[in-house]
Amino acid sequence: MSTSISFFTAIGGLDFRFEAAEFKTRLALELYNYACRTLRTSRNWSLTAVITLMLLVGQNGWSQTLSADSIYFGGDILTMAGSTPEYVEAVAVKDGSIVYVGSRTGADELRRDNTDMVDLQGRALLPGFIDGHSHPVMYMMQMDWANLFSPPMGSISSIDDILEELKANQRRRKLSTDTWLFGVGYDPDLLGENRHPSAADLDKVFPDTPVVIAHASGHMVVANSMAMAAKGINAETADPQGGVIVRKPGTNEPHGLFQEVALYTFLPELFPEVPAARQAEKLEKVLHYYASVGLTTAQEGALLPVQVEVLHYASAHDMLPIDLVALPLAISSAELLGDDSAQWGVYDGRLKLGGLKISLDGSPQGKTAFLSKHYDTPVPGCDIDCLGTPLMPAEKFEEILRAAYTAGVQAFVHANGDGAIDMLISGHTSVLNSLGESPRELDRRTIVIHSQIMRPDQIDSYANLGLIPTFFTNHSFYWGDVHQTNLGGERAAYTSPMRAAFDKGIKATNHTDLPVTSIDPLFTVWSAVNRVSRSGVVIGPQQRISAYQALQAITINGAHQYFEENSKGSLEVGKRADLVMLDRNPLKVDAADIKDIEVLLTVKDGETIYKDQRRFVKHR
Repeated sequence: MSTSISFFTAIGGLDFRFEAAEFKTRLALELYNYACRTLRTSRNWSLTAVITLMLLVGQNGWSQTLSADSIYFGGDILTMAGSTPEYVEAVAVKDGSIVYVGSRTGADELRRDNTDMVDLQGRALLPGFIDGHSHPVMYMMQMDWANLFSPPMGSISSIDDILEELKANQRRRKLSTDTWLFGVGYDPDLLGENRHPSAADLDKVFPDTPVVIAHASGHMVVANSMAMAAKGINAETADPQGGVIVRKPGTNEPHGLFQEVALYTFLPELFPEVPAARQAEKLEKVLHYYASVGLTTAQEGALLPVQVEVLHYASAHDMLPIDLVALPLAISSAELLGDDSAQWGVYDGRLKLGGLKISLDGSPQGKTAFLSKHYDTPVPGCDIDCLGTPLMPAEKFEEILRAAYTAGVQAFVHANGDGAIDMLISGHTSVLNSLGESPRELDRRTIVIHSQIMRPDQIDSYANLGLIPTFFTNHSFYWGDVHQTNLGGERAAYTSPMRAAFDKGIKATNHTDLPVTSIDPLFTVWSAVNRVSRSGVVIGPQQRISAYQALQAITINGAHQYFEENSKGSLEVGKRADLVMLDRNPLKVDAADIKDIEVLLTVKDGETIYKDQRRFVKHR
């Protein structure tokens, strides 16, 4: 019985968009590859049955009827199909799907006069990279804002630099003084002043212009006096639930810093309604940027109501070069959950509503992540026992989670601090109990976004409950030194504990959280393998993982996160031809050099969507 189930699962991913004669040979190829896999992995199977089926469907000779659109050969072809590295000599593609994986001799049987022969010339070929979590729509909306990031993403090192860059942006865009002005990416820990800018700082240069600048984490903003006046914010304005309006010392007057939910008052200005066609054009450019770093599947990790139409427009007009998994925010998804016409987990073109995004806390570097023990350094807007900011009470979280589970919708929960993770574990367990469901009874694949400030007992809970973390190991470089200061060495060492997760058999993924850090999957691999900070300190050496495990996190595990492991994430017959060619093999370079590997080619459904014209190898 187990062999039959495995067999039909193996052919379940086949794409049946071809003629009957070709179907026979395609099925023969799949049976052949299935037989080879079975020989390697199982003793309980019927060789006679498999050979008989192969003969029946391939009696005219599969090599005489099935051709390949393209064949890749001549390099390190890493399939990512097993628990250890597995290489093959060639991969053949037909009609957007992989039809052959194996020896060069076998692939050549599929070669015809019009077959594109792609000689890798010693380069590496892998399945296309899969984004665990990022914000391409947010990045699109911020493309025109002033770049206030510090190196390596920008050049800001002081508050004066921020003011200069804002002024340059205003001039470049020819904005009038009464037009809202925005910037993104400032980081107080990387400024010479070692503090947040204030409204007063911004007022010095922009007394008549409403200005709002976003922290690098995206979890807080600073507004000047004109912006606050435009929104009616003053000393009498109360803090909203889940947010903090930081005050000037000894007064109720706003400092200008708005944390978490408090920044929502500026959302209409930060993300205004713009014609969908215009935004879709910008989104298409952003996703081509994703393709240039090897990504063939992206996630929009926090979709606002005004942005839903943009994605549907882009999909309907074939403007998505790669697959996009969209997560509407819980605050905006009540109608979607009650809408029977909403198709969750199903692609419409290259767009699917993957699940519901629920945010429980903030940012560890911004000191709004919700912890079980206080931060070791002062927290703006807090005087004593500063644990960060939970964004909602436990009861509301359980209500939202129960609605998602009842509707059969996957939940993606933002939880950075161990306090928020405790809330998640407790809420998840409570909701399952209320539904009369035991852990792992249903394969819900609830995703815990970031999972940064963790404890070992929480990794055990993830394993027992079937919770899947998408880690953020880039933090070890960007803010590892900051975490050691704010959290202490022990807690900092256990941030994004990928080794612990892999050791428990958890199919963890990894991500960049663009625009928080650069959208570079190979940098995430480097950060997971090395865990080196800006200052060169190794942050938690015991949580480093192998390069192969780090690649799993952005390929086959990434596919698993989206319930797409039967069609993506590895180079296997029947899967979609999503491929990435690299100039070097990440498994064969020094660990320190992984981040310097370059993407030469990205293929989506068999079609080239990115090619490095300077270095790309010739076809023949």
